[in-house]
Amino acid sequence: ADGSHPAEGRVEVYYNNTWGTVCDEGWDIRDANVVCRMLGYSYAVRARSSAYFGEGSGPIWFNNVTCDGSERNLTHCSHRGLGVSNCRHDRDAGVVCYNQLYNGESNVTVRLAGGSQSSEGRVEVYFAGEWGTVCDHRWDINDAK
Repeated sequence: ADGSHPAEGRVEVYYNNTWGTVCDEGWDIRDANVVCRMLGYSYAVRARSSAYFGEGSGPIWFNNVTCDGSERNLTHCSHRGLGVSNCRHDRDAGVVCYNQLYNGESNVTVRLAGGSQSSEGRVEVYFAGEWGTVCDHRWDINDAK
């Protein structure tokens, strides 16, 4: 909810006829990957914390979520129990999912960082005001070209 496009936003869960949120305690990219796959995206590019997409309302359904990243549903991950939380909404978790619609957008800048010369290094992408890295899953020479 409340992202700037459909592939990002605060994580909200519908349980027992009530919408609630997920606390960011222990929230990481593996947890975000599970949520993104639940929403039909390939994977997460970022796990957000500290109510990055604004504070939600209602119960905080999940706290201390720990996924290994392969789960099909957030309920399959370790957590304190549905509705068991000592969290507040200023700690609501969020996700940014990979969305092919944003592939090749003109406002994306790429650089190499950390190499011993300018022609080598870690691939970094500047998008939406921030530098981030590129996942090496299935990365090969064709991508490097």
